[in-house]
Amino acid sequence: MTESRLRAIVDTAIDGIILMDARGKVTMFNPACERMFGYDAREIIEGDVKVLMPPPYHGEHDQYLENYRRTGQRKIIGIGREVVGRRKNGETFPMDLSVGTAEQDGKVFYVGILRDVSERKRASDLREKLIEQLTASNLERSYFGHVASHDLREPLRMVAAFCGLLSKDYGDRLDPRGREYLSLAVSAAAQMQDLLDDLVDFGRLGLEAERGSWFESNEVLDQVFENLHESIRESGAVITRGPMPPVFGNAIRFNRLMQNLIGNGLKYVAPGAAPRIHVAAERRDEFWDFSVADNGIGIDARHFDQIFEPFKRLHAKSSYYGTGLGLAICRKIIDGFGGRIWVNSTPDEGSVFHFTIRSQDDARHDE
Repeated sequence: MTESRLRAIVDTAIDGIILMDARGKVTMFNPACERMFGYDAREIIEGDVKVLMPPPYHGEHDQYLENYRRTGQRKIIGIGREVVGRRKNGETFPMDLSVGTAEQDGKVFYVGILRDVSERKRASDLREKLIEQLTASNLERSYFGHVASHDLREPLRMVAAFCGLLSKDYGDRLDPRGREYLSLAVSAAAQMQDLLDDLVDFGRLGLEAERGSWFESNEVLDQVFENLHESIRESGAVITRGPMPPVFGNAIRFNRLMQNLIGNGLKYVAPGAAPRIHVAAERRDEFWDFSVADNGIGIDARHFDQIFEPFKRLHAKSSYYGTGLGLAICRKIIDGFGGRIWVNSTPDEGSVFHFTIRSQDDARHDE
């Protein structure tokens, strides 16, 4: 490459390029360096490169060069790192610096490549600050919801208790409309209690650290069937399952996850239809893919994502009762397991809910 072509490349380079001799004297200072430091090249060439460095880099520079000449040990030479530069006006700024060595006509010289990263650092600092603020805001909202829902439980229990006493002690004195109103109040209190229970669970998932251990998913499924025994019996449901693997995670949350999904399969069926549900698990690479298939009313594809959002309901409460938090809780549980959850469904033909949990085989072998 000709000298004129090399000079054209150096002069048009976006990054700063400095050449120094073995003593650390500057022999070339390209236009990018002029813009970066605010010096004219004529002010720097034949001068000491230390003028571009604030303390402590200013005082360490000669030691680095002497150490390299004496021992060949590289502390900066051949190693890129972030340092601080000093402009002509005294302002300091962060920059990426990489220094290499070359030899020509028996003389050693150093090549420094520099890039001002001030904007990148500002963007990074702003991003970290925003993440910190969002994290604090989310924790504050979680704590507020957690405490508020707990504080609401006691007066709600009082409402339900006194409604029960009113019905027991004075029910026969009420006319049909009064008894209807009382029944609606009792039902509303029960629904509110369910909602608060789900709110507490939803908030707790964001506050508590995930604690994991090995458990048999088959045994947890037995517990789920026992918890849902009355609903299964009353609906005439037929539930089957395939082989279930051992899983690493939180067994209590896995129980809640399966109870929500199977409970939905029992609930969202056409009037008069007996629910049919099949639970299965299949190994896919490093994950277990669990599925809960049902013969329910199904879900339109345009709703596949929104059903996992809090309080997103597709049906009126009068048709299918629910708090609107069940699937949102499922997604939070799966997030804690490090997996994902999704649904495949066709209206009037049923749904298949899938979720994945990492197999953690290596972790088990280490126990």
